Amino acid sequence: MTRITEDLVRKRAEHNDGILATLEEVSLHQLNIDKIELLGHMCKHLRILYLQSNLIARLENLHKLKELEYLNMAVNNLTKIQNLQRCESLQKLDLTVNFLDKAGLLSVQSLQHNDHLAELYLLGNPCAEWHGYRPFIVGTLPQLRKLDGQQIPPSEGIAARQMLPGLLQQLRQELLADGIDPDKAAQAEDDSLTSDDIAETGCRDESGEMRRPWCPATRILEHRESQAQEAEAEGRRKAQQQSYCNPDDIKTQLREDFPAIQEGEDIRQKNEGKWEFTLQDSANSLAVELDVEIGRYMDTSLVKADVQPLFVRLLIKGRLLQLRLPCEVRPDSSKAERSAATGHLLLTLPKEDVSGAASNPAYSR
Repeated sequence: MTRITEDLVRKRAEHNDGILATLEEVSLHQLNIDKIELLGHMCKHLRILYLQSNLIARLENLHKLKELEYLNMAVNNLTKIQNLQRCESLQKLDLTVNFLDKAGLLSVQSLQHNDHLAELYLLGNPCAEWHGYRPFIVGTLPQLRKLDGQQIPPSEGIAARQMLPGLLQQLRQELLADGIDPDKAAQAEDDSLTSDDIAETGCRDESGEMRRPWCPATRILEHRESQAQEAEAEGRRKAQQQSYCNPDDIKTQLREDFPAIQEGEDIRQKNEGKWEFTLQDSANSLAVELDVEIGRYMDTSLVKADVQPLFVRLLIKGRLLQLRLPCEVRPDSSKAERSAATGHLLLTLPKEDVSGAASNPAYSR
């Protein structure tokens, strides 16, 4: 799981020069975050917060965001609405595709304290399939102007408020019939899905394939499995990358320039800065591409490049990255590009001979 840390938020606040005290908008979506934390202390002036497509099971730690106007929590693991009463400026709340069921409808009442709330999105939640869903929401929250993107005319609001007592009684009766205590369902309680101890939700079929029901626990279990596979693959990649480099070269003094190479001298692989990189053929096999992860905050003036027919060298903050090339290239036609989004440095080295097959696969990672 990903934790919300000061470093993470600063990286996502580049549009505000990484300053958190005055940050008004931040996007933390698709990061596999499972808990909301620290934002109320670091970014008290947030107006717009994007947390969609994560694994968050509980709305919490948002009460200090007095200026928050738009909160996007779509595609998470929420089962009820809670802890937003003190978000006094909240105008738009997106809870699309979560896990609010009929019992979760009762927690909508906690939004009655948000006087400025004008838009609410709950499509894709099980509660939206209940026959009285729309009038129940509209009647419970008279301040709403839109529900699931549809305008709420005054006449609908009046009719919904008239229907509300009957709908509420019917909902409570249905929950009791399902063995659910409606009073307890309406309370803001902790969610056990944030615990590390999550039991297996599925079973294996005749072919040995795991079959799981679609529920919050399944999403977390599948994410943990994916995370473990990615960590294993990353370990293999780093081990392979280290095989290209001489570990004795790592502890060296910072260099002011490229070291001289004598004629006939054997070119040794060196990665003094332990830079993450890939060296592989381009998509059309007409060039060799070297992609180096040097960080988006590093000044380009700290990077030097030296491309030779059979090897390439980079001097990054005084640390040498020196690699033998899998084939002969044309230095005069080579080019370097820097990604403004990621900071990656991409060197494209056209091959001298493009009539043959792709480069030696031993150099592709």
